[in-house]
Amino acid sequence: MRIERSGGGPWVNEHRSIMKFMRRTAEVHQEPQSDPVEALAKRRAVMGELIDHEAARDRELCVTGSGWSQSKLFRGFSSHVNTDADEGIWPVPDEAFVDGVEGRQRYVLVTGGTKIHRLMDWLGKPVRDLSLRTAGSHKGQSLAGLIATGSHGSAMGETGSETHVRGMVVSTGKDKAVWLGDPDRPVLRGDWIEQFAEIGDQAHFAPALVHLGGIGFVSAYLIEAVDEFYCGLVKRARVLPADWDELVSKGRFAEAIGDIADDRTPHYYELTFDPFCGRTKEVLETIWLRMDRDGKPDDFGSQIKHSLYDGLNLRGSKQLKAVTENPLAAQMIEGHLRDLIDVPDMIFDDFKDHACDERDTPRTLAQLTAEWAPHRLFGIRVDVYNAAFAVPLERLPEALSIAMDMAAGTDDNIRTFSKDFVYTVRFAKKSPASMGFLRFDDNAIINIDGLPRNFILGTDAHLAAERLQYLLKKAGIPFGMHWGKDAQLDAAVIRSQYGANVDAYRAARESLLGKDAEVFISPALERWGLA
Repeated sequence: MRIERSGGGPWVNEHRSIMKFMRRTAEVHQEPQSDPVEALAKRRAVMGELIDHEAARDRELCVTGSGWSQSKLFRGFSSHVNTDADEGIWPVPDEAFVDGVEGRQRYVLVTGGTKIHRLMDWLGKPVRDLSLRTAGSHKGQSLAGLIATGSHGSAMGETGSETHVRGMVVSTGKDKAVWLGDPDRPVLRGDWIEQFAEIGDQAHFAPALVHLGGIGFVSAYLIEAVDEFYCGLVKRARVLPADWDELVSKGRFAEAIGDIADDRTPHYYELTFDPFCGRTKEVLETIWLRMDRDGKPDDFGSQIKHSLYDGLNLRGSKQLKAVTENPLAAQMIEGHLRDLIDVPDMIFDDFKDHACDERDTPRTLAQLTAEWAPHRLFGIRVDVYNAAFAVPLERLPEALSIAMDMAAGTDDNIRTFSKDFVYTVRFAKKSPASMGFLRFDDNAIINIDGLPRNFILGTDAHLAAERLQYLLKKAGIPFGMHWGKDAQLDAAVIRSQYGANVDAYRAARESLLGKDAEVFISPALERWGLA
């Protein structure tokens, strides 16, 4: 590992929702090394020197890879640590394991800067034939970024991406690295770990899993993969049956999906709703149906590239039309202009053009997870606004009803939000991380995906997220907000939602970093009461 230093300058995150000026840049490069012990020991020394250097000068470190998060995890005028070139993957040698660990070929040590698509490609090579259990809807993030905010892929029986982690190496300065291992599933021998890190307090493992950029520099993860699995893909539009709410709220997903499921619980289930047309209209369903196979297929389906918002680019200049039903108030001039774009209408039409029933065509998780590419509207890049609310599965029908009524408008049939966004619903299990936003045994996640705050004509998407948060609270529906998206929360709300887990996170931060905690600080951590 080496660090290349240079002057700073302007920096913007991947979704162009956060722009900062950085005073200096430190680019982390993982050099080719076959021995994980040697590589991790060098990382301890190199990162320790950098952290000490910045701490002695009272500087903050802003650590980014893809810069995927839309939360303000980045402070301006900081030292920018860029991990785009920090990619390293090592199989765990046999002598590192404690006795009794089965499936040793499924464990790998991975640097935090490694991109998800690179890790997926490495795992899926012939002979290895491995896979991640779950991942985000795209695969452009770094591993540390994916795990830091609890990103989830909505595999029905899985939680957030932190479910892969069996241990982590955290660089904290002073030529020091700390190993935090899963106390419930020990994998590596202590004397092997001590060649590159000291053994930390296992009580800090769960608080540090979703670390929000505040637990030091996450140098590497011990990841447990699974054997490669395959799913068939179905994309369809339909009007949901009358009993859909009841079936889904009880976890009876195969029945809710209908005959196409062949009585199989789907591996993945995503629905997109037009917020402005009520529950009697069509919704879009994306379904992955698990395929039971004895061996690797000879032929695979193609890589999924077309994502939800690509339809804006394809249809934007061809499909402008005035809204006549359920109009906005007359004085909302910019809103009327955005209504001409009609984001849900374009997305729905484009999705239908790409609908398919390929339930018998095998694809891997890597093939089903979309490649990231910027979205465009009228040939101009448009980045997507995201907020996400996790609610208890049994409260989904009530939460959806509130969200739909809020968007459609119930007073004199006049809308208060322009057609800037859609709702996307996914499902996931409870997170093992203390600060995982998937707080309930069974979670339904309502995403607000829409035009970004920097859209030239403005947007109502973020205002809708703020309003929905208020309405859920008013209705007594508990929720968590995705840390990596626009989490409009303050310290009081975080305390009410996470309780003693806030104290556990702060205790882990203090124990691991001590007086150097201010090196790893951000506006978000301060606002959330976690600093």
